[in-house]
Amino acid sequence: MILVIIAFVLGTQNPAIVKVDYIIASSEVPLASLISLCVVFGLVLGLLLSIGKITQLKRQIRQQQRVNQSIQAQSSR
Repeated sequence: MILVIIAFVLGTQNPAIVKVDYIIASSEVPLASLISLCVVFGLVLGLLLSIGKITQLKRQIRQQQRVNQSIQAQSSR
């Protein structure tokens, strides 16, 4: 809901057309669309990086739990 409100505000406050130069081309797009595209790209990139880090940390937790179990098994003997 908050993102919809932000998108609405961006769309109404930024009606200007801006020129975007790519490596091999250029185009003219509304500023609101460009800002929205950059925000979405940033969110997706952040989510992907976060998922990768969370997966790595979960793997480390599992490895540490195995080490802890083996230490407990050795100490109980």
